Amino acid sequence: MDNLKNVFEKIKKYFKKNKKIKALLIPAAGFIGIVMILFSEAVPEKESINSNEDKTPASEISEREKILENRIGEAVSKIKGAGKTHVTITFESSEETFYAKNFSGSTGEKEKENQEEIVIIDGKNGEEPIYLKTDEAKIRGVLVICEGGGNPLVKEKIIEGICALLDISSNKVSVAEMAK
Repeated sequence: MDNLKNVFEKIKKYFKKNKKIKALLIPAAGFIGIVMILFSEAVPEKESINSNEDKTPASEISEREKILENRIGEAVSKIKGAGKTHVTITFESSEETFYAKNFSGSTGEKEKENQEEIVIIDGKNGEEPIYLKTDEAKIRGVLVICEGGGNPLVKEKIIEGICALLDISSNKVSVAEMAK
C-alpha cells in the first residue's frame, strides 16, 4: 500500500514540474477514450438464444437461392419447348428455427407480466436448447426466362411444374421469352 502511495506522489511531483505534459494529458486521455468507444462498437457481441428465430447469414441464403435456382432451371429446361433457361427466385423471409419454451406469468395490480424462457437440456455438446421445428424460407416469387417462354402451352407447363415443385400459387410465377 505504501508503494502505491509513493508511485502516486512521484506522479504528482512529475506533473507539477512538467506543465507541458499536463496540458497534453487531457487531450490524450480524451483521444484514448474515443478510440476505446469506437473499438467497442467494432467488436461483435455474442448473440443469445432468446429469440425464436435462428439468424441465417445472407451468404447462406444466397447460396440456398442459387442451389434452388439451378435445380429448378434444370427441371424447366427439360420441359419440351422450353429450351435454354434462366431462373431467378426471391425469398420473402429466411428460415426460422423454433425451440421449446417455458411460459410463466404473474398478475400485478396494474399489469400482467408474462415471461418466456427457452428450455435448455444437457446434450452431447454441453447445454443445448430443445429443438422443435424449422420453417423453410417463404418464396416471394419465381421468374423464368427461357427460349420457349413466348409459347402459351410451354408457359403453362412451366408454371404448373414450378407450382408443383415449390408448393406456391401460380400468381408467384412469371415466365418470359428469352431475348435473342
